[in-house]
Amino acid sequence: MFLPIVFLLINNRHFAESYISDSCSNVRQTYSKIMDNSENSNHVPYSLQPGGICGEAKGCCSPEMERSFSKKVKKDFSSTSKAYFDHVYHTVKSRSEHFQMSIERYILHNARISLQSCSLLHSNTTQLPLSTTTNLHLDNHKQQVMNVYGNVTHYFNQVYENKDVNIRRLVKTFVKESLSVRKKLKSTTCVNEVADNLEAALNAAWLIKENLKFGRSLFGSIRQWRIANSCVDALVEMKYCSLCNPNLVYQFTKPCSKYCLNVQKGCLAPVLQISSRVTEWSRLLQSLLQDLQNDKSLQRSVSELNHLIHSTLISDSVDDICGHEAYVFKDPWKLTLEYHLKRLSEELQLLEHVFDTLPYQLCDKIQDAQPGSENHCWNGTAMSTYNCHIADSGLYPPNPTQRVMGDPMLSQQEARLKEMIAMLYESVGIAPSPTPQIDMTLEDMCWDPPPRLPDYSTQDGDNMSDKRDHDMEPAPLNPSSSSSSSSSSCSALNL
Repeated sequence: MFLPIVFLLINNRHFAESYISDSCSNVRQTYSKIMDNSENSNHVPYSLQPGGICGEAKGCCSPEMERSFSKKVKKDFSSTSKAYFDHVYHTVKSRSEHFQMSIERYILHNARISLQSCSLLHSNTTQLPLSTTTNLHLDNHKQQVMNVYGNVTHYFNQVYENKDVNIRRLVKTFVKESLSVRKKLKSTTCVNEVADNLEAALNAAWLIKENLKFGRSLFGSIRQWRIANSCVDALVEMKYCSLCNPNLVYQFTKPCSKYCLNVQKGCLAPVLQISSRVTEWSRLLQSLLQDLQNDKSLQRSVSELNHLIHSTLISDSVDDICGHEAYVFKDPWKLTLEYHLKRLSEELQLLEHVFDTLPYQLCDKIQDAQPGSENHCWNGTAMSTYNCHIADSGLYPPNPTQRVMGDPMLSQQEARLKEMIAMLYESVGIAPSPTPQIDMTLEDMCWDPPPRLPDYSTQDGDNMSDKRDHDMEPAPLNPSSSSSSSSSSCSALNL
């Protein structure tokens, strides 16, 4: 009695395996082409147990095949996103280096202008007091000018918390030493005004330099970021689970556009969380850059310093310094500095919403390769419609396709980014915009039973989607621009 039962079970198993092998032959061939494994198409692993990711498809995919799918989607996603991230990083790196170099060279060139002016004045003794016509005084004046500009460069380059150069004291010391004045200078002189304007311009230039330096660190960290396992599963479900169904032609199982966007937004959530703050940061830097060219003009303040040095060298006393007409200095490097500042402003504009278009680009690439109808598309489990809204960007809005996970490295960078933004708000004198609240819940995302809600109870780690930390959600500098951009995206997708 026992032997016939065992024989029957063995035969049934052999029959099942033979049936699976025959019905899944097209799947095996397509799988081999996708995985570039055509020479081993007859050795594609099959199992009576369906895979864990595409289990609901109840088709021909085994756990071994799903592992191959996972490796491929990680490789494809990383290669596409890395090229995008690398471009942004190298753009910020280049602008950062050019900005610091252009400021340092501008200060150095103006130091040379002042030294040449000093030499010309000493060559014409009729314009100078008799006590300053000797070579000894010429060398002293040159050394004083070099000290002024050397300390100005040092002030621009040093760490803000450890600034040991006082610009007002520096300028006053030059005037007192040049005119051999021992008493304190009166506050009514033009010396304080020149010093204050120079300090404001240098502080603005320093803050821009430090923010660009931080930008290199920020985008460098994004280059090193890797997607979470929940994202890998969602990508496999979107791109390859339709292959498991032998009744579907894989080439025509295009994912629904809203479904694709939700998957890509969930995968890019840690980066998109920073993207909105990068937009705010970029706009504030542009505002400060405008100040550096207008109210806190570095060119004007350095020109005023040169005029003060010139006036000091031709004056007999402190009272005579402010009475001289402005001396016109030839500044051949002014246009070069203006060019670099303009280029920097243009590059900063490109950083606005820098990563927000990436999910759309990734989905466009998929949809172009697999054209189909939005009313009959792959929604993760079947060829039908996708009855869910498009999720908002970031870590905290709900996403119906996957469990959104934060990244510790990017979280630290976001905290530092918030500090830099606070410093920029204080510098430009603009009040921060209020943070928008998140009203949508996961249950409100879909109006019919969703294709598959993410199972939070079976995954490790914290559920970042359930953390309603609205204080961490960034706000754009101009709230109206955010709403207009989001509405245009929705209209384009017929939401």
